[in-house]
Amino acid sequence: MALPNLLIVGAAKSGTTSLHNYLNQHPSVFMCSPKEPHFLINKEIGEQRIPKGVLNIEDYKALFKEASNKMYRGESSVMYLSFPEFAIKNINKYLSKDVKIIIMLRNPVERAYSGYQHVKRYNLMESLSFEKALDQSENRYHNISNMTPASRYLELGMYFEQVKKFIKEFDNVHVIIYDDYKNDFSSEMDNVFKFLNVAVLKVNTEKKHMVGGWKWKNERIKYFMMKKNSFKIVLKFLLPFKSLRKIIRENLHKRNTNKIEKVNLETEKWLKDYYKVDVEKLSLLLDKDLNDWTR
Repeated sequence: MALPNLLIVGAAKSGTTSLHNYLNQHPSVFMCSPKEPHFLINKEIGEQRIPKGVLNIEDYKALFKEASNKMYRGESSVMYLSFPEFAIKNINKYLSKDVKIIIMLRNPVERAYSGYQHVKRYNLMESLSFEKALDQSENRYHNISNMTPASRYLELGMYFEQVKKFIKEFDNVHVIIYDDYKNDFSSEMDNVFKFLNVAVLKVNTEKKHMVGGWKWKNERIKYFMMKKNSFKIVLKFLLPFKSLRKIIRENLHKRNTNKIEKVNLETEKWLKDYYKVDVEKLSLLLDKDLNDWTR
């Protein structure tokens, strides 16, 4: 009872953060904080790659200590999907075979660009253009021991083999397509509740989670905002009220960010060609026509 029986395994930038928080509103569901412990793959992919990653079983159990009276105890580590060989092995080792698994999939072209923008916002190691980052993503990941797996912009969107392995291994797998989740949210949430065999309820969607669409104006500002520094320490001492510090952060954010531009059309076409065959195979696997993603 100390370990999860519900996993949202990915894909990254496909709505997993909002689903994690909406599920946490259900009286029968407990979703852990932090959302992404990545315990089931951390040691295998490299202990420095995941910030706030959980490395030992006791710390993992502690994330769910408040969930003893809940039907479901869940976590949402989005890199599990892209490392099925490690995640599946450790699900079988530590968790029940009856664990419920939710997979969320987004158009891989959109996902790649959104993933790049997300890493560039929050990771000081990403400073390349999107095109250069695509070209170097795998080589860079395999040669830098603390490079985040979220920087594997191309590989993370190769869904077919990833999804196939989870479906083959486990009986209780539910797949959500991000477009459906966005366009018919109520129906998709109802389907999730039915999959979990819990009461269907209307969730509060007023609070938004991981809102994208913005970028830092320059690397200096990004470094200042993301890196710990003496100014932040002094500010915390002078302004002990979190609400006031939040207002200041939001004001600094507003003044020092811009909207992101659309992906280059030639790059978009290249990505569509890159993913075309994989999407065709995924469509057959899920019995759902997803080929508009690459047309």
